Amino acid sequence: MGEEWRKGWHPETIRPRTTDKPVLIVGAGPAGMEAAQALGKRGYDVMLAEAGKELGGRVTLEARMPGLAAWRRVRDHRELQIRKLPNVEVFFDSRLDADHILALGIPRIVMATGSTWRRDGVGHVHTRLIAIDEAMEVLSATDMLAGRLPAGKRVLVWDDDHYYMGGVVAERLADEGYETIYVTPASEASTWTRNTLEQHFIQKRMLEKGIAIRTFLALERIETGRAVLKCVFTGRETLIEVDAVVLVTARLPEDGLAFDLKAREIEWADAGIEAVTVIGDALAPATIAHATYAGRRFAEELDAPPVAEDTIPFRREITELMGVSGAG
Repeated sequence: MGEEWRKGWHPETIRPRTTDKPVLIVGAGPAGMEAAQALGKRGYDVMLAEAGKELGGRVTLEARMPGLAAWRRVRDHRELQIRKLPNVEVFFDSRLDADHILALGIPRIVMATGSTWRRDGVGHVHTRLIAIDEAMEVLSATDMLAGRLPAGKRVLVWDDDHYYMGGVVAERLADEGYETIYVTPASEASTWTRNTLEQHFIQKRMLEKGIAIRTFLALERIETGRAVLKCVFTGRETLIEVDAVVLVTARLPEDGLAFDLKAREIEWADAGIEAVTVIGDALAPATIAHATYAGRRFAEELDAPPVAEDTIPFRREITELMGVSGAG
């Protein structure tokens, strides 16, 4: 993230704990796993509760998509670190609610419950719900990550995210034999990946897999058996007959449990709860790097004196250039 060195964090060592109060982390995605292993190395007793049957959260799901298998390293490294720590306990199939957490009586609660992709069309182009016929099959990127596939064979992917997800969803559909139409309001597929130098490779793979890429078009509404597209320049509408639509637009934080606990804050003292902190995608959906940074930041700052963000606006490393004697 470029913040670690500025803040004086070391990649392999971390200061010891200053209290013996245990921590409960809800959610074992990249934020939860990073917080758990870093807190464990500090010496805190940590309970890591995961609703599913494996660690990794979004990393595990996304690594199953075309071209993203190497991303498992984000999970695998942290899983190895956690297994080495006897003071970090992992609990699978543990979908907690507010009653469970209040009954546990653990002082520090960390909500790392992640996020989910929207299925209502809201994203960059549309800031309000779009019209969707209930008779039409509409899936979200979350559905695709969970392994759900459309029933029909002609599918439109609406990419209003512009990063990698729209492209890999289209590739997955093409790999499964679907006639895939990828639609974006941008000038090219996954246009934000120009910043990561990947766009050329992404579009090349999509074209090689026979995916039809339609640019400068916005998904206006979804009707039975068809999607209505609109030119971003002229507003002229185009109809495309499809069996299903997959929406890749924006994500919503999974913060329902955090709000449930907040609503019962009056009960915290009796339950022994001192603080509930929301981190990672559950606070603000972003990249995997942001999520892991959020986990490390919580672990670093727990029981530390508060530091205002503007007290370390930047930090520069000054390299001394040493002259060579006799050089001309």
